[in-house]
Amino acid sequence: MSRVLLIRPGLGSYYRGVGVGLAVTTSPPLNLAMLAAALERGGHEVRVWDLEPAARPGLRQELRRFEPHIAGLTFRTPQWREACRLAGMIREVLPEALVAAGGPHASSLPRSTVTDGPFQLAVRGEGEGPIVALADGEAREQIAGLTWADGESGPPEASSDLDSLPLPAWHHFPLRAYRRRSLVAPHTPTADLESSRGCLARCVYCTKAVFGRSFRPYSAERFVAGVQQAARHGFRSFNLVDDSFTTQPRRAAAICEALLSRGIRLPWTCTNGLRVTGVDEAFFRLAKRAGCRLVAFGLETGSDHLLRSIGKGTSTQAARRAVAAAHAAGITTLGFFMLGLPGETRQTLAATIEFATSLELDWAKFSLTMPLPGTPLWEIWRPQLKRDFDPDLSIHRPAREWFEHPDLPWPVLERARRRAYLDFYGRPRWAARRALRAIAAARP
Repeated sequence: MSRVLLIRPGLGSYYRGVGVGLAVTTSPPLNLAMLAAALERGGHEVRVWDLEPAARPGLRQELRRFEPHIAGLTFRTPQWREACRLAGMIREVLPEALVAAGGPHASSLPRSTVTDGPFQLAVRGEGEGPIVALADGEAREQIAGLTWADGESGPPEASSDLDSLPLPAWHHFPLRAYRRRSLVAPHTPTADLESSRGCLARCVYCTKAVFGRSFRPYSAERFVAGVQQAARHGFRSFNLVDDSFTTQPRRAAAICEALLSRGIRLPWTCTNGLRVTGVDEAFFRLAKRAGCRLVAFGLETGSDHLLRSIGKGTSTQAARRAVAAAHAAGITTLGFFMLGLPGETRQTLAATIEFATSLELDWAKFSLTMPLPGTPLWEIWRPQLKRDFDPDLSIHRPAREWFEHPDLPWPVLERARRRAYLDFYGRPRWAARRALRAIAAARP
């Protein structure tokens, strides 16, 4: 039996001064809950430290008390610097422990993770199989999906039967630490749950390094069992974190039917962004009856030309139909838009703003496109990085500080972003719609 410590670093001051606090929800990390469950099923002892909701002193003392054989840290690129600090502390206190990195950053940039940081291993892709194999004492060369300083094993192996995975080990997380409400999560604590892994889309701004480009679903029965388990642990809502929940519309509808047939009353959201294809008003009405309160759509742009060039595989017409259908069903809608996509012009910027204001959206978020490490767009725009670029992305800095946009000057893009927010939220029609929704929600 091995002792394994799992850690999610904090975000530090990443969101400081950005003004998005009302929209940020903190939930227990599903990936660590899944890893802990897999390890416990394998007979190993597990402790979990989640530092994202708040600082938690005493890690050095915990390391000396627990003396883990393996410390696994999962993190995104903005958490890189904090992850390195924690990994360095672990190696200082317990030189014999194996310190491994996993999650989006390690999967996207495995080589630099082990050469630029104090990590001995990077896990590429899904972590349940590799972490259990390491705890079992298997040689790293025999475990798929590992990278170390002077070598790596074969390509990661994605789980082909998700129903065979154990239910998340939520007992490691004190839910009182996850009660902060947000615009998209009024019922807390909320559980992040998955009904599938992988995405078939090929958007240039996204990485598929963890779950890959295949679509692998849970059965409706297995997913509903996970919802019931979350409710027993005290969660008051859940958020579907699937990359593409409605890839198989009939399966998505079957999940809604299963929630209804089991009498489950937890409200839920889809904040990762549904694809606009394959959904209609009948589906959204079913989802609403099954507890769905909010859906987000990755709409990106009002230009069909740009949608094709970024590999989105959708159209503005399909987007218009999907948003109208969700609105007609009484579900709150959130639209994500990206300004400054490859090939952007002043005309396409204006088209995106006009498109956004013409839709029946309750909320909209307009972001300036930024190339993230591990994505195709990072490679395309690498020549645009400034010579004095600091690769530390742990601070939410304006994009203009670290790369030159190849198509438009930054003042044009920043003015367009301000105009988008003013035009969208400054409409009397939007204010009236929000007032009517609030009145309807207050009715008994």
